Amino acid sequence: MGDAADAVTGITGGSVIIHCVYKPETTKESAKSFCKVSGSECTTMTEVKNDLWIPEERFSLTDDKTLGLISVLIRNLTINDSGTYRCKADSKLIQEKKLDVEEGSCCGTSEEQTAYLRGTAVIRCKYPEKYNSGIMQLFKLQNGSLQSFFTLGGAIDPRFSLYENKQEQVFTVTIMNVSRHDAGVYFCGAHVTNNHPTKISYSPLFTEIQLHVTDLHVIITVCVCLVLLLAGGLSVLLLKRRCKKTQGSGSSDQRSTGDYDEVVSSAYYATIPDSGNTSLHPSAQKPITLNTVYDTAHLPTNPSDSDFYTLAEQPKI
Repeated sequence: MGDAADAVTGITGGSVIIHCVYKPETTKESAKSFCKVSGSECTTMTEVKNDLWIPEERFSLTDDKTLGLISVLIRNLTINDSGTYRCKADSKLIQEKKLDVEEGSCCGTSEEQTAYLRGTAVIRCKYPEKYNSGIMQLFKLQNGSLQSFFTLGGAIDPRFSLYENKQEQVFTVTIMNVSRHDAGVYFCGAHVTNNHPTKISYSPLFTEIQLHVTDLHVIITVCVCLVLLLAGGLSVLLLKRRCKKTQGSGSSDQRSTGDYDEVVSSAYYATIPDSGNTSLHPSAQKPITLNTVYDTAHLPTNPSDSDFYTLAEQPKI
């Protein structure tokens, strides 16, 4: 079987990229596969795919025939994924890997983050202490593969910069002048090199980050429009309430006027005694006949100027 298996570690909830190197001149056209050892059997987990990232599959494999490099991605790691695996070309063993998946309280999560167009995005990544010796890395899911932004020589894109705090096991990636193309899925991870003579490396992925990019000017415009709509709606509501109040007041005035007219139209009766000389002897007085006279005075409707019906007692000679 050859050399002892290379050790690979991962954390629950995270992912890991395992690399196997082969000699292109001897196994270039062979069918590549990745299997898990169980007793005397090796169960195939995946075969060559066009993309390393396939959303519906946890295991995927790509073959770079130019570099002679097999890359295997295992997503959403669990404790049960621990074990011994083999990279194969047809039935021939290329490399054996021993995967150890551990519980990771710091990582293995998915997060969402929003950045503003032409602004600055800051991605903060925590990692387990055991990877202090690794080279911290930020990957982005692009065209079905995971592309890294940093090499030993520095950042591939000058807008990206990385700062690491080994004491706190945190590294921060800053993206300047954010563009719409920066939106997407990122992974905080590391490159780890074994002590094996072939320097075979693997890349544990700790945290998945969905970065959204939005235009701040659009947000401001939408907010202003909403405020204006709210103000307009409130103005219309207040105007309707005022109109209703005015109509109600008019109806009340009409009722009051009607009541008042009723009072004004009431008749007042007065008895006017005879102004004749009352000093005559009773026997000399002539009989008096009462005649009723109605007199309506049409005066301005003023509480002091009422319509009077006068009952006058006039002597009839």
